[in-house]
Amino acid sequence: MRYEYTVTKDDGTAEIMQAMSYKKFKKSLLMKYPKFNGYCTYNNKKGNLQNRSFKDGKCNWWFSRAIR
Repeated sequence: MRYEYTVTKDDGTAEIMQAMSYKKFKKSLLMKYPKFNGYCTYNNKKGNLQNRSFKDGKCNWWFSRAIR
């Protein structure tokens, strides 16, 4: 797989998921955990660290920017 995503739940447990793109990762994450609360981190194709937070299965963009 092209990218590795570190998924951290609100309770602090972390796991690594792999996918070819962010869109496919998000789909597989929400299939596995429909009401996911937590955040994920990954390196994009330019090597920059990206953070995305989720609340009730939806991406919270404002909080994602605050994590940086």
